Amino acid sequence: MNTSSTNQLRQLSFVFYGERPALDFANTLRRRKDPLHPTVDLLGDRSDFASWLNQARRATSWARELPELVETPMPIDQESVTALREAVLLLAEHSLGINTLSSFELNSTIDVLNEWSTRRPLLQLDAQSFSPHPLNSEESDLRKTLAKNLELEQALGFVAADAVALFGTNDRQRLKICGHERCGILFEDRSNGLRRQWCSMKDCGNRAKARRYSHNK
Repeated sequence: MNTSSTNQLRQLSFVFYGERPALDFANTLRRRKDPLHPTVDLLGDRSDFASWLNQARRATSWARELPELVETPMPIDQESVTALREAVLLLAEHSLGINTLSSFELNSTIDVLNEWSTRRPLLQLDAQSFSPHPLNSEESDLRKTLAKNLELEQALGFVAADAVALFGTNDRQRLKICGHERCGILFEDRSNGLRRQWCSMKDCGNRAKARRYSHNK
């Protein structure tokens, strides 16, 4: 895969069309299906992940209540972020019948999700604010003091746990890829009758409409 993260190509912005964290996370690898342009990785370094999460708070309901992301003494290497995203993408394409995995590949990919999902934030209700807060990753006793911030490891665990819920339940039947042949954006179809076809009507939907209009002229 020809992947680029240069400044010129990184003019592409984050999109939040997936309807859930695992798919919005997977969609940070843009132009995966575009033969005319190189694939663009919008998570080139750890600061990009923080930017993605901050933008998700403003754009989605699933991220709105998440605490602020904080640095930890032992930062997670960028390869871990990439490996988790690759696992989500592989399972998505396997579920859609686009790229069938062997038994070994499937088990290895599932292991990545399961391992990361154990790092999801453990939540307990705060009596003062009456809102859930995650515990520090090193705290196994739920009675200990609650953390007000989210560690990167916990944020990735949160994404992985959502992926487990997606692929391990009937939610998987609502998984779709944008109908535009060069798009590649993944989303959960929550429409009545599962009729959603495009990542977004203002993007690929409008392009398809314009193409049909031009063809019929």
